[in-house]
This record gives sequence, C-alpha cells and structure tokens, in this order.
Amino acid sequence: MTLLKNLFRQQKKLIIIFLFTIVLPSLALSTFGILAIKNEKYRLEQKILEEQQNAMMLLKKQFSNQLKIIEELLENTAQLTAFSDKDYTAMRKNLNLILTKNQPVDQVFVIFEEGEAFFPLLQNAPDVTEILEPSLTSIQKSILTRSRKAEFVNQDFGLAITLYTELFNRVSEYNLKAQMLNDLARVQKKSGKIVSATDTYKRIIEQYPLSLTSSKLPLVITAELQLIDCNRNSGNKKQALARALTLYEKILNGEMNLNENQFHMYTEMSTEIINKLIYKEQVFSSNQDLRKNYDILKKKYRLRAKQWKDRKQIEVEIIPSLKELKNQSKTRSFHFSRRIQREDFLITAVPISGMLCVKWNNDRMIREWLQPIVDNLFLNERFNVVITDLNGGILLGEAHQKKDPISVTSEFDDYFPPWKIQISRVSSNNELGINLFKNYYFWSILTLLMILIFGTSLLIRTISREREIIAIKSDFIASVSHELKTPLTSIKALTERLIAGKVKSPEKMHEYFTIIEQDANKLTQLVKNTLDFSKIEEGKKEYIFESTDITSWLNRTIDEFNNDYIPERIETRKNFDPEIPSISIDRDAISQCLNNLLDNAIKFSPDSRFVEVYLKKDPDFVIIEVKDWGIGIPKENLHRIFDKFFQGPPSTQQSVKGTGLGLALVKHAIEAHNGRIEVQSSLGQGSTFTIFVPIVNPKL
Repeated sequence: MTLLKNLFRQQKKLIIIFLFTIVLPSLALSTFGILAIKNEKYRLEQKILEEQQNAMMLLKKQFSNQLKIIEELLENTAQLTAFSDKDYTAMRKNLNLILTKNQPVDQVFVIFEEGEAFFPLLQNAPDVTEILEPSLTSIQKSILTRSRKAEFVNQDFGLAITLYTELFNRVSEYNLKAQMLNDLARVQKKSGKIVSATDTYKRIIEQYPLSLTSSKLPLVITAELQLIDCNRNSGNKKQALARALTLYEKILNGEMNLNENQFHMYTEMSTEIINKLIYKEQVFSSNQDLRKNYDILKKKYRLRAKQWKDRKQIEVEIIPSLKELKNQSKTRSFHFSRRIQREDFLITAVPISGMLCVKWNNDRMIREWLQPIVDNLFLNERFNVVITDLNGGILLGEAHQKKDPISVTSEFDDYFPPWKIQISRVSSNNELGINLFKNYYFWSILTLLMILIFGTSLLIRTISREREIIAIKSDFIASVSHELKTPLTSIKALTERLIAGKVKSPEKMHEYFTIIEQDANKLTQLVKNTLDFSKIEEGKKEYIFESTDITSWLNRTIDEFNNDYIPERIETRKNFDPEIPSISIDRDAISQCLNNLLDNAIKFSPDSRFVEVYLKKDPDFVIIEVKDWGIGIPKENLHRIFDKFFQGPPSTQQSVKGTGLGLALVKHAIEAHNGRIEVQSSLGQGSTFTIFVPIVNPKL
C-alpha cells in the first residue's frame, strides 16, 4: 500500500493530466453522444411509426374502394324496375352480373317489403306457399279412374295409354296437361315402348318446364330422371350420362326452384346415377375432361350446400336485424356483421322498396382483395401485416412470438369487416442496429471509449512498469551493495592484519596480497559493468574495433580470468579449432563478455569442477561456446535471461547474488559487433552460451 501511495505521488501529475485531458472530456462527449443516439433512435422509431400509419391508411383506403365498387353496383342494380315489379327472371339476370364480375360474394338475397326473401342463387323464384290444385269434371274423373285401374289393377297398358291420351286432350290447365303426359310416359315405359316414353318425357321438359306434380315437386326433374333411365335401358348410356350431368348442373344453378330438402334429395339422386354410370358401368371412365368437370360440379355442390345452410341463419338472425337497421340508416347502403357459429356473417345492404343484400365470402375477400393489397403495398418494405378476427384468430399473415414495440393497430372503416389490422416491422432489432452502426455519434463514442481504454491501460502499464522498475532498482542496489560489501570487507580485514604486523611469513603475505588483488579486480569489473550499462542506457557506449588474432586473444583472456580466481576452485578447459581467422573486435568489450559468461558458469556450478570453452568457425562466423555443468536454466526463463536486472529462480535458490546486468551487457556488445548470442540449457544439466561474431563485420 505504501508503495502504491509512493507511485501515486510520483505519477500524480501524469494522472491529473490524464483525468482532465482524456477521461473527463471522453465521459462528457460520451454522455452527449448517448443522448444524441437516443434522440436518433426516437426519431427513427417515429419515422417508422409514421410509415406504418401511412401504410395502414393506404390499406384501409384501397379495401374501402373495393367495397365501394360493389356497393355502387348494388345501388345501380337496385334501381331497376325488375325489383319493383318482382320480375324474378329479370332480377336473377341482373344479379348474376354481380357474380360474373368474379367478386368475393357468397350469397345474394332480396328482402321484399312484404317480408318474404328471395335467394336467386338457390331458386328462380321465392317459395310458393300455396298452389291451388285445379278440379276435374265428373267425366274427366271417370276417365282418370278407369285409366288408373287399367294401369295398376288390370295392367292393361294399351287401354291405359288410350285413356291417358284422351284425358290429356280433354284437360286444359297447365299442370294437369303436364301430369297427364307424365302418366302417359310412365305407362309407355312399362309397356316397353321406350322410344315413345322418351319422346313424351322430352315433350314435358320442352313444353312444361315449370309444371309441378300433385305433391308440389318440379315435374321436369321427374321427367329428366325418367328420361335418363330410358336412355340407359335403350343402351344409350353416353347420352344418359350427359343428361345426368346437365340435370345436376341445373339443380346446382338454382334453375329448378327447389327448397332445401328437395335440393339435397335431387342432388343425391343425380350423383348416385352419375357415379353408377362413370364408376360402375364405366361410361367415359378414362375421360379426364369429364372427370374434371364432374369434380368442378362436386365443388359447386359443397358451396351450394353451405349457402342453403347459411340461408337458415340469414332468415332467422340476419334479416330481422337488417329490417331494423334499414329504418335507422340514412345512407344509400350500409354494412352489418354478426358472428354466428364461429363465422363472421358480413352483409352489405342497399335499401329499395325492400332491401338488396349480399353476404361476403370471407376467405375470398382475404385471398382476392386483402392479400394483393398487402403484397403491393409492402413489396419492398420490411413490414409484417397481421389481420385477426375479434377472437384473435389469424386471418392473414403470421404472428411473431416476439412482439414488436413499434407497431400500429387499427380497425377497418365503419368497423366493417369487424377485424383488426396490425402492422409491425419484420425485424426491428436488425433495422435499428443497421442505423445505429451508421450513426456518427456511435462511432465517436466507440472511438472515445477505445482511447479511454487505451489511455487507462497505458497509464496502468506505466504505473506498473514504474513499480517494477522501483522494485528492480531496489534489488539492484541491494545486489550492488552486496557485491561491493563482500570484497571490501575482505580487503579491509586483510589490510588491517597486514598493517598491524600480524602476518610475518612472506608466503602468507603474498597470499593476502593476491586475495586483495582479486577482490580489487572484482570491484573493478563491477564498476565497469555498471558504467557500461549506464552508457548503454544513455546511448553513449562506443566500441573500438581492432583486427585481432582471436585464438591467441581468447587464450590470454581465459588465463587472465583464471589468475583472478583461486586455481583450485575450478578448471577451465580449452577446445580450439585450428586456423581460426583474425577478426575485428572491441577487445575490451568481448573480454568483458567472456569474463561475464565464465563468471556465471562458476557461480551457477557449485558441484562442478570445470568449464569448457570452444572456439570454432563456419563460413561466416567465428563461434565461441562457454559450456558448464551447473544448475541450468528453466525453459520458461530462457527468453528473459538477457533482460536487464533479471535473475531467475535458480539463482535466488542458490543464494547467488548479482546485479542482473552481465548477460544484458553481453547481448548488447555482441549485437554491436553485428553478431548474435544463443543459449541452450536444461535444469540440472548445465548451460551452453554460444557467441557468433562475423568474420567480416559489415559495420566496418
């Protein structure tokens, strides 16, 4: 903690400058930048919201325009005299114009002032509530009784044919004449006169298309079914199939004026005949066009069956409400909706003497109107449109699990249809992200943050480095003090003994003087290393290169080094190759390098008795190797041993003191000679330092 306080006091000025020039301006600019980004984001969100609102208006407007087209068509159609005159044929003809325009209309119906309803898609006239059966004269009744007896009791078909023909000629009423022809055709068929029966049934169909049976059923359908049977019996099955398909289509088109029960009964009979002819009797079984047309008719049947079902709901729940709305409405047309059995009944009504109404086909309205509008409006936009009913069921689009905060929800104009429209973005985060990365303030803040981080890390690194340097200097001072203290203490003790005259023997005196000289040399080497390091740090170190016989110089240097140590302590072995060329070196610098390497070898080889020095050459370099068998260097420290002041764990474990400058000086001196130094070492197996000095120094 004390060390940190000292560092802070030492770097106080730097820290204050950093705070006021980088930190505070960066924080201020970052704050303004964040506010600007928020404003930009708000502006972007408002822009997107405005675009969504405009899109919503366009969607509703285009949909309303589609509705207005049909409303105007209904209003124009309602003005025709056919509605006031109750001309059902003309009404059907004009109302079919609405359907042939391929609009999504599901049902068309007319409500007359008297209250009855007419559904032109299902019938060619309203239901007949009462039909007066014409009465027969007594003579006609007598003939009819005799003909029935001849046909059903006596089975005298010839007499029955004569009597039915006579009765047909006597009656004049439309339905009675058609019924007599039907009785006549029936007897002809029973008697085997298929051709005559066929002609008679054709006559009923052509001359009495609106006739009814005594049970109020369309006689023409009975005639058609019997005619089909006649064609089958006569072997003309192709014609029978064609007639059956035509009858089926007429029933589906509402040309027979049937009620719902009659519709289902006769369509079932028709499909039974058709299926028998196609699948059982194999008439045109491989004709793909025939099958395709039949599939279209079956699809149409499902539509008509639903329309008959809807008619009940319309008559019971819709028409009474429409009558009330008509009295309240002041517009030329109005809309009405009601949910019945999980289906929205959407009605548009135009008042006439009664009302002309259409029920919309919801699926087609979505598929043929809304989907194209959405596709055209949002072809190049990143918007998602979802239309739902009042219960939340999705009618168009796809709901996203993650709700977009920027979205617009609205209803259709006049709440018709009663559905909700929601417009949101497909991917809000990506869109905002893209605009954010294009924002000037974003990059400014990012740059400031990078500068702040860089400056902070640099400041921390500087303080840490200062702390490390302080620790290194402390260790250096302690090491230098130790290195100075040991030889000085020895010199002082020996000198005191000599001065005091306590040493009388010349041999002992010589030994003392030798030790004093060795300690003095150590002090000289220590001071020299320190001064050289100081010069190197200041960039003032200079080298003087001289041509040198490297073999003799190296031999002499090793001997001088050995003389400075007690000879018994260690042995230096020389291994010199012959014919080593002379090279240019700074003799003092390289001598100092060699002394440092030898000194380290001795220090870190407590159990070894010798050091080997090799002199070699290759084509480009003279190579000097110093090899010991000492404690070695860990692999993780090999790359740091040439750093100044560095001393690895093995040196501290061995209690070996030093300044940590020796190898740093060696590396600098060798590189100044344009050479290099390498080291190989293993723990417990010693180290080998190799110096490469170029034979030809390019610096000279």
